[in-house]
Amino acid sequence: MDSRFYGVGEPLIQREKDQGIDAAAALDLVKGLGCNAYRSWMHITEILADPETPIPEEVERHRRLLDRAAELDIEVTGMSHEWFLPEGCLQKSGHAMPARDLTEGSLYMQALEMLERSWCTMASLFPQVSLWEVGNEWNLDAFLHPDGFLASDMSAPFTADEKMDIAVDMMYFSARGIRKGNPNARVASFSPALSTPGLGGDMPDFLPVMYGVAWTLDKVYSRIKNGQFWSTDTDDYFDLLAWHPYVFTNREVPDADLFLDVDEPDQLWKSYNDAAYKVMKKYGDGHKQVLLTESGFTDCGNPEWEKRYAGYNKKMLEIARELPYVRTLHNFRLLNENAMLQRAGIEDNQIGGLTEVYFGIFTDPEEGCRPRARAKAIQEMTGSTADLDALGAKLALAGR
Repeated sequence: MDSRFYGVGEPLIQREKDQGIDAAAALDLVKGLGCNAYRSWMHITEILADPETPIPEEVERHRRLLDRAAELDIEVTGMSHEWFLPEGCLQKSGHAMPARDLTEGSLYMQALEMLERSWCTMASLFPQVSLWEVGNEWNLDAFLHPDGFLASDMSAPFTADEKMDIAVDMMYFSARGIRKGNPNARVASFSPALSTPGLGGDMPDFLPVMYGVAWTLDKVYSRIKNGQFWSTDTDDYFDLLAWHPYVFTNREVPDADLFLDVDEPDQLWKSYNDAAYKVMKKYGDGHKQVLLTESGFTDCGNPEWEKRYAGYNKKMLEIARELPYVRTLHNFRLLNENAMLQRAGIEDNQIGGLTEVYFGIFTDPEEGCRPRARAKAIQEMTGSTADLDALGAKLALAGR
């Protein structure tokens, strides 16, 4: 078993700025769980003032975190899902792109060139990062949409095919920038997620939503191989694949949140992942590794669900551990965020609502950073004997 199989994701720098916790010290929780991989939110637009200009204090924050990861032998996957837009766009940054126009000097081409320069700067600033994930869920409208989309009535998103045309372009320019900035770093694809028409997908709605990962990857690969993009060599776009295999129900649950009332991971969950890997093999990439960069469970603070989903988490890890193409599964996420949001008075407005708040493996630091049921379940899987209660209490105390 690869020592990097067990991973955790959490925007620790954001938590440090919002709550005063020591982001570097929080990695002790990751290590205590027995995990040797960490997915770090490293947004281009928060670390750089422009594609070539670092913001010194933000760079230093991330360097402290990355240096601590190196001390603990934790492999870091850095991820940004924000980027800069050129003058002439309605937005200066975000998850938006101008309409696709390959004419030299177009706003679209300027945005791609800015993306390449930004990634070059990021990769050169942080040589500690061995893996870069260049985008997040670009098959969903929320994470890839037209310039000005969120400032409008949200009625004119990119089509599913338009998003994938743009995603292939962005991966090519991102990879080129990363390799200029750090030839030793490896590039992971953007991470597709579920597909539903309401979220911006076009997969037939009679299929379980998580087959959207394979559906999306086939769109990506077919574009790379059709000779109408920048290169027909997939290595020019990514070295590894990433996707988000959340566990959802396959039953009809009217008006239910997809993240609630989920089914126990079983052969269907394995099939979602195997289907995506079959796409990789179909296009000659069966040798490449996969990062499952987000998968987890939310319980909305319900103790019964918390206990049940801890068992589901173990079952998911057991299945994924036997998938030979999986390098790492990053459990989403390290910390609850209810106390932080309640203090700000915005809990009801969090993306995903209450569902989003209770993915944590530990409680919110302001509530003692106590290990929850999933923490104990993950630790059982890894074999770690660290005192999670003591580690959590130490981090919570340090943040006061």
